[in-house]
Amino acid sequence: MDQSLKIQQEIGDKSGEGTTLNNISLIHKARGDYQTALKYLEQSLKIRQEIGDKSGEGAMLNNISQIYKAQGDYQTTLKYLEQSLKIWQEIGDIAGSCITLCNIGANYYQNNKKDKAMQTWLEVYQTAKAMNLTQALEALSNLAPKLNMPEGLEGWETLAQQMAQQIKK
Repeated sequence: MDQSLKIQQEIGDKSGEGTTLNNISLIHKARGDYQTALKYLEQSLKIRQEIGDKSGEGAMLNNISQIYKAQGDYQTTLKYLEQSLKIWQEIGDIAGSCITLCNIGANYYQNNKKDKAMQTWLEVYQTAKAMNLTQALEALSNLAPKLNMPEGLEGWETLAQQMAQQIKK
């Protein structure tokens, strides 16, 4: 990775440099070295901002949030997730919005705001289902058993129908 980073810096490939910095951060995160991971993510974020890569910026903010989550700093996690979501919404990236909203739901859940978490995840389900966003639907499918819901998307569909019926009343 260091060789790749050096070459990208030498040839001025800023986008590739940002991607490599992100990938290096993943290695450090997996090792539990959160400070080093954060350092690489912040460098990648700066590059994304410099080159006007809004999608990359949204992704880096989301990734930074996950470092703070791993450290148990849920307030800072939420701050970065909200920044990421704002960017996804500004550029109209629904898939990015859904993934960030999944993480926001997890943050609420970990802070005992279970109703708010469920509402957020249900919003993700409805959007992802309408747009056939496989990654978000898969994340919700994997989440369901952890919430004592039926495996797959059945529980989310039942919840969506229940919410629709309550709105009609």
